[in-house]
Amino acid sequence: MGLLASLCCGGGLVFAAIGLGAVYGALQVSRYIPQALASGAILIALVNWIYYRRKAARMVAGHVDCDCGVLRRAMLLSGFLGLAMMAVSFVFLEWLNHAVVNAARFMGHHQFGGAVIPGVPNSHLAYLAATFLVLPLLAILPLPQQPARANPDRASSGQGVTS
Repeated sequence: MGLLASLCCGGGLVFAAIGLGAVYGALQVSRYIPQALASGAILIALVNWIYYRRKAARMVAGHVDCDCGVLRRAMLLSGFLGLAMMAVSFVFLEWLNHAVVNAARFMGHHQFGGAVIPGVPNSHLAYLAATFLVLPLLAILPLPQQPARANPDRASSGQGVTS
């Protein structure tokens, strides 16, 4: 999903390679970089949450001790790796498109030539950094829990046993 979201900028290269560069250019998809990155980040988080929520539900239903801390860490790691893949592919395709293939057209502009990564405007890097804000959201989304087991040693009224 991250690779698909990152095609908003490098898609011209991919589509040109298969002979559909003019169609991609006519769609002007590169205008929607923030929306494409945000939707990619949300989809990565959503897929991870659904997968790990179902995994926790199966563990709870199977009466297996569900260590949701381990599942949550795995979910966050998986989400981070998905976002990192999206970030790397986005930066690579943007750099390849603007700083290598079309360098004569883009590198003369200060937003492309004077950027932290030449060929990738700093505003695009800021959009990309903002996509990692879905990780705290992913961390607080609920996972199924084991139902609380009754403890026979405790009195149900909250009063202790006196002797």
